[in-house]
Amino acid sequence: MPSPSRSSSLFLTLLLAGCPDPTSEEGERSAAPPAPVANEAIETPKAPAPRVFAPSRAGCDTVPVFARGAEAGSVCVEDAATEGLTVIDLSDTWTPRVFAPKTESVPEYRAKYLELARSPNADLGLNGIAPTMTVLAKRLSDDKRKSCDAGVDMASVAAAVHAFDAAPDAKAAALSLKQAQGREPLRAIQSQLVCAGLLKKASANGTLGNATHAALEAFRRRHMIVGAGLDKDTLAALALGGDELAFRGLLRGLRERVVDSAGLIEDGTASEQNALVQGRELDFSRFAPATHEALPDGAPDLIDEATDVAARELGWTDPDAARTFLAARGASGVSALRVAVALPAAPSYYSAAMDLRVEIDRGDVFYGSPGGAAKKGERRRPTFVVYAKDGSREIPLVRWATTIGGWKKERTEDGEVVLKYKESDVGDRSWRQIIAAPAWMPPDSTPETDLLKESEDGTVALKRDLIQPGYRNAYGLVMMIHHEESKSGEQTKWLDHGIRTHGSVDYRSIKNGTSHGCHRLYNQLALRMSGFLVQHRSTVTKGKMRAGYSRTLSYNEQTIQVDVEDRGYLYELDPPVPVKVLRGTIASDAEKPVSSIRIEEDRTKG
Repeated sequence: MPSPSRSSSLFLTLLLAGCPDPTSEEGERSAAPPAPVANEAIETPKAPAPRVFAPSRAGCDTVPVFARGAEAGSVCVEDAATEGLTVIDLSDTWTPRVFAPKTESVPEYRAKYLELARSPNADLGLNGIAPTMTVLAKRLSDDKRKSCDAGVDMASVAAAVHAFDAAPDAKAAALSLKQAQGREPLRAIQSQLVCAGLLKKASANGTLGNATHAALEAFRRRHMIVGAGLDKDTLAALALGGDELAFRGLLRGLRERVVDSAGLIEDGTASEQNALVQGRELDFSRFAPATHEALPDGAPDLIDEATDVAARELGWTDPDAARTFLAARGASGVSALRVAVALPAAPSYYSAAMDLRVEIDRGDVFYGSPGGAAKKGERRRPTFVVYAKDGSREIPLVRWATTIGGWKKERTEDGEVVLKYKESDVGDRSWRQIIAAPAWMPPDSTPETDLLKESEDGTVALKRDLIQPGYRNAYGLVMMIHHEESKSGEQTKWLDHGIRTHGSVDYRSIKNGTSHGCHRLYNQLALRMSGFLVQHRSTVTKGKMRAGYSRTLSYNEQTIQVDVEDRGYLYELDPPVPVKVLRGTIASDAEKPVSSIRIEEDRTKG
């Protein structure tokens, strides 16, 4: 019960605020208030001052410690873990873990990765290239951009997003998106794109032309949005304004470094529980399956939870606070920045040799003729789940979207190009090898038209980026081979049927497309997965792999020689990670695909 003086003060406060006296007649006649009584002094317990750290010895490699937005001394790097701290590498030399092995040799692609990450306009996050913190810091601290954005009113765009969210049906939702193309919201959108340096001022004319479409696509790449045109995700991001977007970009950069430093992978996709980072949702696109079904015992969002703590300890609570932090360290300080902070404790099932397994559900499989699947209605898409053993139970760590095979062009032995169903193997497989920056060695059945590009003058050239290591490679930046164990007496063979889990240059296909049989992941997630395995499984770094691949392509009386010497950078998992590929549900009348379909016949039938 409150004390009399507290009750009197509360009554006076309510009266002065316009609340009627509940004892008066219809609230019209109030009793005279009692004489004011001074509030009781209420002491609020003060949080203990943060501990100030100091190196345990002279001459060690030190890193500054941050707590509650302020520097709290420093520690020797090798002592950080015993002090309950995690060292986060925010420097411009950071790369995902598979490009930074603790060995003398490193993947050759590491240098190219850093070159692209340092490029201010590369914006290749969806391809797995995370921009440096210097790039992200400059965007946030750009006074010209900040001043420009301050003059842009995004209220009409925000209204369109609100209308979409409140729409009672799909028709009303589509109408709200169409309204965003009106002159007022479109001018606001174009003005923001101009401020961001993605659109020339002369093209901000209130019409949705090619230049604006190109600028919107660049905007999506910058903010990790998988979409098209003025869709909901793009509009929701635009409505926030440039300053807020620059801050969220900085927080996403912090998140990838936290993931790597803390060895986390649980992102809430298994439990459908998303944590906020400083009150903000960092992802505009959904990288999980379209279904919002939580898995039993699914892990919570440990990644965003840890990122939120790291941001708070650094003092990155809003754009201005982050700018102040960055300005205090200067450009050189940011480029070499490493920090130590106290993060939440790791789950009890974490170890250097975790008991993990992967399950891939093929979803609804359609073996009918190409195009027929769409007539069958909505398909249950393939899913990718990682489980960890925790005593007698299994914890689903993540549940991501992925792909299975479908109808693809293939060249037969007699030279005819047909459509052939590329199957995804079913059953028990194993991940024994992780290959960073892999090369793609196209099989002989790959049509020349998939590998060559023809210029206007008729000359042809190899689509080299599709083959050689790099973010445009067909496998993305990392792949895990699906091996099938085959035993004969005491001898064990590992069969490679050409199926992999990997990133993909065609990241849009992961939402609703098919592969040549492999299981594609969004590139940033594939890199998280490989880094997690290197940290939490027994791994042997083997280094550079030789390929020895050679093929001669002939097209339009021209010959192109294809030679691949380097297959990628190899890590071996010992023991392997078990992978089970479920059959899924056959959603077509046909129980298996026909052998092949002639493309000419298919075109004739329309």
